[in-house]
Amino acid sequence: MDCEASGMRITCPGCRSPLTRPGLLACPVCELLLTGQAAQELWWVDDQLTRLTRRRRQLISMLYATPAPSWPMGAPAPPPALQPACEDVSRAGVRNLLLVVGGLLLGIAAVAFTVISWGSLGLGTRALILVSLTGVTLGSVWPLARRGLSATAETLAVVGLLLVGLECYAAYAGGLFGLQDVDGRWYAAWAAAAVTVGWTLYAWAAPLRAPRPLAVLIGQLPLPLGAFALDVPVSGMVFTLLLLSLLDLGVRSAVTTTRERGVAAALGAVSWSAGAATALLMAVTTSSEQSAALLGFAAGVALAWAVFVERGFAIAAGLTLSAGATAALPLTDWWEPAAAAAFALAVIAGALALPARLRGMTVIGAALTLGCAALVVVPGTVVTLASPLRHLDDVWAGTTIAFTSDLVLPSAPIVLALVAAALCVSVRAAAPPAAALAVLMIPDLAYPVLPVLMIVLAAVLAGWAVLDPHLRVPAGLTAVTAGAWAVAEALATERATLGVLAALTVGAAAFALLPALRSGASATASLALGGFAAALGLAADLPVHHAAFAVLAASALGLAASAWLRDVPTEVAACTVAAAGVAMTVTRPAALSLALSLGGVLAFAVALRADRRPAAGWVCSVLMVAAWWVRLGTSEITTPEAYTLPVSVALLVLGFLRRRSAETTPSSWAAYGPGLAATLVPSLLAAEPGDPRALILAAAALAITLAGAWTRLQAPLVLGGAVLVLDAARQVAPYAMEAVVRLPGWFPVAVIGLVVLVVGATYEHRLRDLRRLRDAVTRLG
Repeated sequence: MDCEASGMRITCPGCRSPLTRPGLLACPVCELLLTGQAAQELWWVDDQLTRLTRRRRQLISMLYATPAPSWPMGAPAPPPALQPACEDVSRAGVRNLLLVVGGLLLGIAAVAFTVISWGSLGLGTRALILVSLTGVTLGSVWPLARRGLSATAETLAVVGLLLVGLECYAAYAGGLFGLQDVDGRWYAAWAAAAVTVGWTLYAWAAPLRAPRPLAVLIGQLPLPLGAFALDVPVSGMVFTLLLLSLLDLGVRSAVTTTRERGVAAALGAVSWSAGAATALLMAVTTSSEQSAALLGFAAGVALAWAVFVERGFAIAAGLTLSAGATAALPLTDWWEPAAAAAFALAVIAGALALPARLRGMTVIGAALTLGCAALVVVPGTVVTLASPLRHLDDVWAGTTIAFTSDLVLPSAPIVLALVAAALCVSVRAAAPPAAALAVLMIPDLAYPVLPVLMIVLAAVLAGWAVLDPHLRVPAGLTAVTAGAWAVAEALATERATLGVLAALTVGAAAFALLPALRSGASATASLALGGFAAALGLAADLPVHHAAFAVLAASALGLAASAWLRDVPTEVAACTVAAAGVAMTVTRPAALSLALSLGGVLAFAVALRADRRPAAGWVCSVLMVAAWWVRLGTSEITTPEAYTLPVSVALLVLGFLRRRSAETTPSSWAAYGPGLAATLVPSLLAAEPGDPRALILAAAALAITLAGAWTRLQAPLVLGGAVLVLDAARQVAPYAMEAVVRLPGWFPVAVIGLVVLVVGATYEHRLRDLRRLRDAVTRLG
């Protein structure tokens, strides 16, 4: 910042010394760094603190200059916002709680009187008492409402409704007018109907709000009680509940107040849910025309609710309609999922004719049925996907018996195909996997047919990826997965394995010629070629460590293709094949040494590319050194330094010359790391406790560490220090173990406790610093 041009006096954020010259890199007094991202953030924080401090002073001065208000005797109290709010319950809450408690106590007393003390009074006395109490209770609401006691009046109205119910019970229990001869179910239905009519008239006349929603609630009783009195079957009760839901829809449309409409809607939803759930249960347990008809009626009622009330009911309409159509068919459990999926698609297609506000919700309901059908076939699909694992324990055993399981349903291909068709118009990215699973689940295919069919499917999916750019990734990945499954399934026989791998290699190489699939197809071809090379070598009765070199040759072709295509996935696939080839020689050290050397040669070839030189050069160095070490160990060399030291000297000289001649100086790790590691690591592995080599190695590592410190080079400093520490630890380890064994049992506990204590103290220290920082910011604000 230009101090003179801005006319501002800028100080150092650390020591507050004035900065007189612009463009300073550090404070001349405290040497605080003044450039970089952290320094810019410090400047900003310092500026904000200065601004907040200035504003704080202005606010304090303004508040001191404002006279304090006084509240003289007899003056009104300060506004509620200035008074502390200590109450937990509002006045209305207290009132409502007292009224509820009082109403409950009166109800309990009425029930106790009717049930317990009823028998000690005569019939006339009992009737007079109940009728008088009911009349007084229900009639008192008018004077109470005129005096503004509406809540009390509504509480008494609810108590009066309870008394009416008790009167109905008492009349039947006392045998009034010969009611003891009437069937209790019919009496309950007619009593409920009478109370509903009477209470509706009372709610219309009373100047209250609570009786009207209660009238809607009581109105739910007569119809189910009448059906119960008629002793209807389960299907009849389901029809009654659905009809009740439809009547609730009519009530909701007829009433005007929000509370009544809400109660009618809630009760209608409950009635519909109970009826529809029972109908679905009937359809699942016993598919019949009755359950199908009931589910169709439930769908119609739900659609009516969706039209007049809430479009979310259309979800239930789509679900029950597709399920009802499925229940109408006399199918076995094997084929019901296919029928459900087909009818779900039919409902989805028919939903296109509905209004726009109902279309989406109806489709969602039918999609739920489709999803349930798919869930039924999921276990069998998973088992089929995992079926190739049975060949891993006994490769090329000749087991060609087709896989069978009770979990695999014959309707699975149809269900998955319908799911794939539905996904093609909705979630298109999931359509290729669903289509592939539909083909995989085709039943009763002979052994050689299914792997070949999956290879053909992989080619079809690859073509799909070419034709549809939006599905290129999911279709391509599904194609690769189908090919991998075919290879795993083909492990049963030698001929099938070779044929599938050859077909997969040729097919992937052919698709690699297309620009749209070049990257993924070339990587797949590289992996398949490696597998084919391994299978071909093993089929020729070569040992595993000999067949590994065919795999390395395949990886060389893959690396050449990646260099030509400049494609990273192909390079990664070729490197994976090379790693697999090296792993095949682990049991034979001589072959392992040669494989590591060939791997180093391949890495060196990759390092010829300028964009791959650093990483590939390191890999080449590591592989070559590892091959050298393995070879020395195989030859039972007891003095590895005689072989590694010349190599190290040559590498160090080359690294020194490279650092001097290169325009951009390479790092010390690239120049000196391989040369130092070539001798230090084998010597460290060969240095036994008490061996003079350990002392010589320690002296050499110390010299390398000091040289790295003097030249400020990271590679000799780190490698020398690490080897020095590891060598010392290895020499001291036997004595340390002996000392640990002799330690008392409390010592480890004490050490652990000390560590925990230090961690706790550090945590407390950090909390204290954070608290101080927060307090400082608060004071500045």
